Amino acid sequence: MKKKLIAFICLLLLMSGFASTALAAEQSSLVGFVNVPNVLQNYPGIKDILQKISDEKVRLQNQYNEQAKDMPDSDKNTLSTNLSQEYAKFEQSTMAPVQQQIQNTIAKVAKDNGIKNVVNSNAMLFGGKDLTGEVVKALQK
Repeated sequence: MKKKLIAFICLLLLMSGFASTALAAEQSSLVGFVNVPNVLQNYPGIKDILQKISDEKVRLQNQYNEQAKDMPDSDKNTLSTNLSQEYAKFEQSTMAPVQQQIQNTIAKVAKDNGIKNVVNSNAMLFGGKDLTGEVVKALQK
């Protein structure tokens, strides 16, 4: 009788250990991570978008070179500032839809996987679930 009681207690302790391990594993999957540079690199059409941004930068640089030829330095600085701001606005407006779509896709993939929190993979030391592949697949549909 005493041996059965001890065996039963050992079994309960063993089972509670498995239960807490399973619970810990389940809780660790409540955090996901995404390698955002990888997602951006695999974004459909990103090469064309980046080329468009690069072309605009070249165009503005050429505009600066042409207009600044005979300008005094103070005017060159003003022109440079204005063209830099124009470039920044262009880059932001061109990339904003891409960033928004990536963010929406990450949120959808996380929700589909029951993940409540998602961080950039650079911020994740260990644990969690890598959602990068699923996000890339979802964006390519």
